[in-house]
Amino acid sequence: MRSTSSTGTVLFWPLVSFTSQVSSPSDTNVQKRTVPVDDVERMNPPKFSKVEDMAQLTHLNEASVLHNLEDRYSSDLIYTYSGLFCVVINPYKNIPIYTDKIVQAYKGKKRGACPPHVFAIADQAYRDMLHEHVNQSVLCTGESGAGKTENTK
Repeated sequence: MRSTSSTGTVLFWPLVSFTSQVSSPSDTNVQKRTVPVDDVERMNPPKFSKVEDMAQLTHLNEASVLHNLEDRYSSDLIYTYSGLFCVVINPYKNIPIYTDKIVQAYKGKKRGACPPHVFAIADQAYRDMLHEHVNQSVLCTGESGAGKTENTK
């Protein structure tokens, strides 16, 4: 697991076993850090890297969720499912993911057939409205500048 800050990069290594204290492997490029075992959370296997639905994570904890979101965000994958919800992180740059070609790619597809996207949510709501003859709603919530307006256009 990698976390960057203004002072540098800190690496957190997967644990083999829990003891009263945990420390990173000795490596000249890695700064050794000892932390109480209660401050350590389990890490997911590499096969869960950039997982599209965080409900699939083996170890669902704050560190795992943030790590997955950071990995996806760094690859311009700003949409991630979390069970029934779609988490969106504003990239603060233009990403070509709102084209007519992409709209067509999501039209009529089931949620898991394509990567997470607001178009999948909108298309599902539209199909549910046609099938069930009941109005549908989508709740977009977030702080100022989070990208709500861009996602509801």
